[in-house]
Amino acid sequence: MKKLLSCLLAAAMLFTMASAIAAEPFEPIERNNALVKFLNETDTKTKDIALQLQFGDDVADLVLRAEGDNFHVVARDNGTQKGHLQLTPEALFVTSNGSVKQLKYATVVAFMQDIVKTADALVNEAIDSIPQQEVPSEAELAAAAAKAEVIASMAAAQQQADAATLFSAGASFASKFKAENILDVKENDDSLEISLRSEAYASALADAIDDLMLDPALAELVDRKAAATGGKTFASIQKDWIVNREATLEAIRTIQSTDLIEDGHWKSHFQIGEKTEEEKDNEVLVCDVDTWINDDADAAEMVLNLGFQDADPLMVYEMAVNPSRFWEKVTAQNSEAEIRYDIEEGRLSGGFVKAVVEGNEELYAEFSPDYMYMKGANGGFFSSVRETWTGKIRYELVAETAQGAEASMTVDFYEDGDSLVCELRTGESDQSLMFKLSRIDRIDIEDLSDAENVELTEETLKAEFENILKTVLPAQTTNP
Repeated sequence: MKKLLSCLLAAAMLFTMASAIAAEPFEPIERNNALVKFLNETDTKTKDIALQLQFGDDVADLVLRAEGDNFHVVARDNGTQKGHLQLTPEALFVTSNGSVKQLKYATVVAFMQDIVKTADALVNEAIDSIPQQEVPSEAELAAAAAKAEVIASMAAAQQQADAATLFSAGASFASKFKAENILDVKENDDSLEISLRSEAYASALADAIDDLMLDPALAELVDRKAAATGGKTFASIQKDWIVNREATLEAIRTIQSTDLIEDGHWKSHFQIGEKTEEEKDNEVLVCDVDTWINDDADAAEMVLNLGFQDADPLMVYEMAVNPSRFWEKVTAQNSEAEIRYDIEEGRLSGGFVKAVVEGNEELYAEFSPDYMYMKGANGGFFSSVRETWTGKIRYELVAETAQGAEASMTVDFYEDGDSLVCELRTGESDQSLMFKLSRIDRIDIEDLSDAENVELTEETLKAEFENILKTVLPAQTTNP
C-alpha cells in the first residue's frame, strides 16, 4: 500500500505540474529526426505506441495511448497485462491486485496544504511556548534593528575607507615608475627596441616600497586584517623589508630586459642574476621569448625558453595557431605535454592529447567526429561511430586493461519495420538487449474511470503518511 501511494502521489504531482506548464503559450519547436518522423507516420486510430525491452525471447513493454482527455499506460510482460495507469483531467486511476484505486488531484493539493498548515501551527506553538519574560519587547527589537543598521553602515564606511587607502597607496607606488626614467626606447623606420634601465628601476622600487613602509593608514589596515585572519602584522613586514632590502635591490640591478619588435617578429630577452669572480657558483636565470605574427594569414607562433645561463632549458613552451589548427607543447626536461586541435569551418574536427612524465607516456588520446582512441598507464579504449552496409548507425567501444584483457560493447540504432530499435551487445554474450519504440495493433484498454473504484481520501493519505513517518523517526516518537 505504501509503494502504491508513493507512486500515485508522484504521478499526480507530475501530472499537475505538466498541466500547468502546458497552459503557458510556448512556441512549437521543430525537430527533424527519426523519432518525430516515426510518430508523425503513426496512425493512432489503428495503432498503439509501445516502449519495449526485449532480451532473448522475453519482452516487457509499456503501451501508451492518448485518447481524448485520457492518457493510458499499460504494463505488459510477454503480452500479459500486469498493470494499468490512467490519467484524466480530474484524477489518476491505477489497478492494484484486481481493484481500481482513484486519487483526485484536489485531494493531493488539500493534503499538501494540510501539511503546510500543520507545520505552521507547530512553529506558532513553539513560539508561544517561550516564557513571556524571555520574549523581547518592541523597544528591544527596535533597538537591536537600529544597532544592526549602525553596524552595517559602519562596515560599509570602513570598506570605502579601506578602498581609498589601497587606491592611494597604489597610486603613490605607481608614480615612482616613470617610463622615461626606467626605459630606453630606440625607434627606427621598421623596428622598435625597448630595454630596461635596471639601476633606475631598482632605485624606483626602493623609493616606492620605502614610502609604503611609512604609510600609517596602510599599517592600520594591514594590522586589522592580520588580527582577523592571523596574517603578518605591518611591523613584521617592515622588518622583512629592512633585512632583505639590499639583497633584493642588488638582485634587481642585475636584470637585463630587452624587447625587439620588427616586421612581425617580437623577440624578448630577460635575465636576472650575475656571475662574478668572487661568486662563480651564482646562477643566472634566463627567459627568452620569440613570437612571429602573420597578419595576412591570421597566424602566430611562439617559443619560450626558461632556464639557467649556459645550461639546457628547464622548460620550453611552444605554440602555433591559425584558422585551421591550434597546437601547444610544454617540455620540462624528460616530461612533456602536447595538445592539438584541428578546426574546420569554425568547428572542432579532430586532434590529439599527449602526456609524458619522466620519459614514460602516461596518456595519449586522439579523436575526430567519428572515433576516439585513448591509452593510459592502466589500459585504454577505442570508440567509433559509423553507418554499416545495412544502414545501421553503429557505436562500438573496446576497452583493454594493462594486462591485455579486452571487453567490447556495440550499440546499433536502426529502423526495423514498425519499430525504432536500439540494440546492445557485448563481447561476452551471444544474446542482445533491445530497446524498441514500436507501433503495435491497438489492444483492449479498459476505461478505469468507468469501473467501480476505491477513492483514496485525504484521511487515507494522512494515515499512510503517519505510518511512513513512524518508520523513519526514532521509536520513542509517539506523536506523528
